Amino acid sequence: MSVSTAQNGFATISEGIALLIELAEKGEIDPWDVQVIEVIDRCLSKLAPACEPGTESDFADLSQSGQAFLYASMLVLLKAESLVLSESPPELPEDGELLESEELAGGRQLPQNLERQLRRRAVSQLPRKRPVTLQELIEQLQLMQAAIEETPLPARPRRTSSKVRAQAARAIAELAHQENLVETATELERFLAEHGPVVGGEWLDIEQLLELWQQENLHSCAAPEFAASTDAHSSPQGDRVGIFWALLLLSAQSKVELLQEEFYQDLKIRPI
Repeated sequence: MSVSTAQNGFATISEGIALLIELAEKGEIDPWDVQVIEVIDRCLSKLAPACEPGTESDFADLSQSGQAFLYASMLVLLKAESLVLSESPPELPEDGELLESEELAGGRQLPQNLERQLRRRAVSQLPRKRPVTLQELIEQLQLMQAAIEETPLPARPRRTSSKVRAQAARAIAELAHQENLVETATELERFLAEHGPVVGGEWLDIEQLLELWQQENLHSCAAPEFAASTDAHSSPQGDRVGIFWALLLLSAQSKVELLQEEFYQDLKIRPI
């Protein structure tokens, strides 16, 4: 969208320059006294037939009309500056002319304290400038067009911030954790079903469950179905955390019953 907008801006500059040249060659406008209102009306009327409401060209039409108003304001500014500079204060007569006028006035005396009668300027008078011609204005517009074309468009930075990467890593970790949790819960459910006679439906401490679980993994590590769980829970701490989360999942599914008499005390388990 930004590239097409820039191209429309360049086309508008070229069309505006061509329109001014065409009007000047036909003699419809005076290069020394450009009628800004007439020029902007002609430019907008030329753009009006191309406008079709409800199409994708609305943005381009808005850009072109905005460029036209911009250059119209530039013409007004240049014209205003030339008018201000052309209004120079009346020149004071020289000393000789003052003496001659005094003699012609019948010998009237000058007022006292002439310095109080003078109006001093706060700043020096600006040098007078000649009016800007249409050709000079066109050259300035062409220089602006060349400068805009040479300016490269800034590339949009990729929004791959550390926050986005952290969120992606967290989502992947949660997905892997959920898969391991379901797998561990399934194996723990099968383990409790197989060792139900050993447990005897009584409460089992989590430490006892961990010992039986580790012994079972040591005896069954050669089996393919237990290879993934053995790699995932190779350390006792990993077994403890994995078993705890699996017990919470089985408790939510009403497959085991958990008991803790006081906070931060031993956890007891009983298959249902």
